[in-house]
Amino acid sequence: MGTSMSPVEVDDYLVSQRTITVTTLRPDGSPVAHPLWFVKLGESVYIDTRANSLKHKNILNDPRVCAIVESGESYFELRGVRIEGACRAVSDEEEILRVQTALGEKDRALGSGMADMPEWFSKSRAKRRNRGERVILRIPIDRVYSWDFSKARKHYDAEQTSGPASSNS
Repeated sequence: MGTSMSPVEVDDYLVSQRTITVTTLRPDGSPVAHPLWFVKLGESVYIDTRANSLKHKNILNDPRVCAIVESGESYFELRGVRIEGACRAVSDEEEILRVQTALGEKDRALGSGMADMPEWFSKSRAKRRNRGERVILRIPIDRVYSWDFSKARKHYDAEQTSGPASSNS
């Protein structure tokens, strides 16, 4: 019984999710996890952050990251994708523009996540986002692992329907 997602299922899942948790390594080697909004374009996922953020500083020191996108509340709803790779800042202006456009399109498709926020928070967030230079980071989808435990449910449901296998003793 396999619970892995196909490449198409991985793509569909990543496009439908808002948050990725990216784990970077501090200079002493200890991990730190950063939940962020992201977008998938082609064979990479992208995040937008401040250039002087801890995550960007860690990536400049050691580009190895592990990133998780996951969802589900009960066992048979658990789904997720883990991506491991070397994260790099994007310097190509056309690629940056494509990512910014895709992030905007994702906000329109899924909702910005900001619609119900009070005005004071929106103003505060705008100030924070404008504090310092921003950078787009790319994580190539080189090593990917996935799970969809609804597939396990289908396996067990089918087993229940067909009954236990008989044994010849």
